[in-house]
Amino acid sequence: MKLNLQYGHGVIALPAAVYPDALPPDAVYLYVLLAVCREPGLLSDTDTMIPAVAKVLRLPERVVKNAVAYWIDAGILEKEDAVSTENAARDTEAASGEEPTETTSPETTAPQKPVRSALPTYPAEELARIIAETDGLRPTLDECARIAGKIFSEHETSQLAALYDAYGLDGAYLMTLFMYCKTQGKTSVSYIVKTALGLYDDGIRTVEELEAHIAARERSRDNEYKIRKLLGIGERALTKAEKEYIETWMTTWNMPFDVITRAYEITIKNIEHPRMSYINKILSGWYENGIRTIEAVDAAEAAYREKHGQGNTAADTASSSDGAAKNGASYDLNEFLELAMKRSFEERG
Repeated sequence: MKLNLQYGHGVIALPAAVYPDALPPDAVYLYVLLAVCREPGLLSDTDTMIPAVAKVLRLPERVVKNAVAYWIDAGILEKEDAVSTENAARDTEAASGEEPTETTSPETTAPQKPVRSALPTYPAEELARIIAETDGLRPTLDECARIAGKIFSEHETSQLAALYDAYGLDGAYLMTLFMYCKTQGKTSVSYIVKTALGLYDDGIRTVEELEAHIAARERSRDNEYKIRKLLGIGERALTKAEKEYIETWMTTWNMPFDVITRAYEITIKNIEHPRMSYINKILSGWYENGIRTIEAVDAAEAAYREKHGQGNTAADTASSSDGAAKNGASYDLNEFLELAMKRSFEERG
């Protein structure tokens, strides 16, 4: 099989000395070099380059600074006095007879496609120094090891130290994450580190934000369990549509579970095989008309009974999705909602 390079609309040129002579110990340093080689204009001012590259690559500025220092030491980047650079640029423009041009802002020239956050790696001596000099890191590592029930390897220790040191995920954050992952049966450091980086990319960077995120996930899991039990879904994987229905009912619309249960009861009285799409139609109508509590549903049914007779309830007279009626009556959802709204307005008046 033959392969061809697809250059698309451009090429990033790297100094030949990068490979293999100056390959860095950390792949993150390559990301930084690729960013500045793609936009060489960033090199004109390191004060603006470092935060611009850090923002695009979603890396801490400290990591970008370390990468720049590495490439300077490797001879790939060369320091140049800012004044001489400015003078050289002015001389070039004067010789060409062109008017001076404004320097493009790094924010407008930086690469637009961010990469996922990645960890720096520390040599053994550097790792020992960081652990010894970073307040709170050693006890955090010890407690995380206790939670995981294992002794960390040097590589695992380096990864966790990088989360703490380079990304600023403190001891409370890491220990909370370890404890939560353990409740899910996940104690692999690689899994936890990957999770931490994903959370960091999603903007969840403090223990308070992490706790709120965990609480939301637990509510979502609880909601899914309730709906599974109500509909008799069992343990099979939910379809994308089913997940979206549950998310809409329980999170977007914030419908109480007893209201969803009532919609389900109406559904099973009118179609042989309950469908979430039918339940969704009922709940959607209630939500759009302000019927969002079981008391409001009861009031709507009472209004419906007043018009159609005391013996029938909304559930008793509900029609199937194709319009077929049961129990000798037809359930007009729109009429049901209209009566409910009318009753609500009368009560308020």
